[in-house]
Amino acid sequence: MDRFQITVIRGGSEQTIEGKAGESLLAALAGHNIYLSAACGGRGRCGKCGVQMISGVTEIREADRNFFHREQLERGMRLACESYPQGDCRILIATGDEADFEIISDYRSAESGSEENETLAAEETGYDIAIDIGTTTIAASLIGRDSKKVRHTVTRINHQRAYGADVISRIQAANDGKLQELSRSIRSDLYESMVSLLSAVQTDFSRIRRVAIAGNTTMGHLLMGYSCETLGVYPFEPVNIETTEICFEEMFGLAAAESETAKGIPCYAGEPVSVILLPGISAYVGADIVAGLLTCGFDRSDDINVLIDLGTNGEMAVGNRKKILTTSTAAGPAFEGGNISCGMGSVGGAICRVQISGTDVTCGTIGEKAPLGLCGTGVIECAYELLKEEWIDETGMLDEDYFDDGFPIAKTPDGESVSFTQRDVREIQLAKSAVRAGLETLLLRYGISSKDVAHVYLAGGFGYRMNLAKAAGIGLLPAELLQRTEAAGNTSLGGAIEYLTDREAVGRMETIIGIAEEIPLASDRDFNRFYMDFMFFE
Repeated sequence: MDRFQITVIRGGSEQTIEGKAGESLLAALAGHNIYLSAACGGRGRCGKCGVQMISGVTEIREADRNFFHREQLERGMRLACESYPQGDCRILIATGDEADFEIISDYRSAESGSEENETLAAEETGYDIAIDIGTTTIAASLIGRDSKKVRHTVTRINHQRAYGADVISRIQAANDGKLQELSRSIRSDLYESMVSLLSAVQTDFSRIRRVAIAGNTTMGHLLMGYSCETLGVYPFEPVNIETTEICFEEMFGLAAAESETAKGIPCYAGEPVSVILLPGISAYVGADIVAGLLTCGFDRSDDINVLIDLGTNGEMAVGNRKKILTTSTAAGPAFEGGNISCGMGSVGGAICRVQISGTDVTCGTIGEKAPLGLCGTGVIECAYELLKEEWIDETGMLDEDYFDDGFPIAKTPDGESVSFTQRDVREIQLAKSAVRAGLETLLLRYGISSKDVAHVYLAGGFGYRMNLAKAAGIGLLPAELLQRTEAAGNTSLGGAIEYLTDREAVGRMETIIGIAEEIPLASDRDFNRFYMDFMFFE
């Protein structure tokens, strides 16, 4: 049987899609716009794409045994990336992950806050749209062309996460023949976001004139459909990182035709609509960082400031209006719950706060829901608390009583243990060491120390929620900079908004790029020395 039916049960509703022999369940779902998290890119290593096979159960593979215990396997739990149905089947996908995802759209601006005001929306003669494409999430804001104010903001998951949690996984997927799938996925996500914006203020695309998009270089390449073959290998050359303008219909025509939620909202009407992809600096310091530098006012500051974007690819910059040094370091997905044994995204039930006294553990979760796993901030707090209570030593070795099964943090409603394992400790050591070493290398190359830094801006959702004292306690951030550090929120979205509302923004971005220099870290001796030093806990 070459083709067969897959009945997908999710959120109390059913949908039937077509599968084909030799295709993984994960690929079949993605081909019908049903996306599961797959931090490892569908290689059976992360355990995040679990589904329950109700009928048509597939064989149990070794990867399934690594993530599900015997009772779960008997109930039909399987990794979608390792399941290859041969005939009709029914599967159950757990809900709550996407609907509850906590996505940060607030941002800090050197000029003004990110106030949102829908009451005057009807008085606007037209709108622009600002978009941030993050590796994990997407945020879009509707901007009044008359008022220059944010009228409404929407957020959603970047469904490319079905192809991997980080940019390296996405690059690999693109180079393995999935470039068009990845491009189609992000264009669909952006179009649906814009439909949601317009529906919220009861208007349509005829009143839109410009769409400004910021994102890292890989996200920009996947959006545009550029080859990623030179992004992931030395000397890491992008196809194009200059400001790029394309007509709306060319970019989103197919997404509009395939949309099930547009409900008559036309893709294009009236005057042409321009889609502008903002410029970047290099293959790994993209438009999201340029936008962040813009909205934090680096080009107008005499003080030396630092911007750090703590995501799967830790990007950072140090400088002022005279000189800016930038770099990027492979932090990995630990800050977003990836590669963590009980890790998950920032969704309802994700443990985000942890206090440990002896063996007693107190947890707080997103949405105050029952605990399901650990998000990035929970990972930081677990590491800090275990270090404080001396359950792990300065080398990162977990106490022998918990070495095999991990330190128990909580129980899920199903009675499953949420634990912090020795492997999890190593993951956070690698991530925090990469970020701290990158920062110290930039400061060294700039010729300054921490005491010379006026402000540190932490960009992104992870930095927005993070306990700064605990982050410094494990050595992620310099303790002496705590009083000068602030969570800046979604500075990428803020920069895209500023591009649309500040007449000087185009020139300011050109200035930022002109004075910016990237410091490569791969063969930097000082970075490698710092990396080994900061692998230890302070």
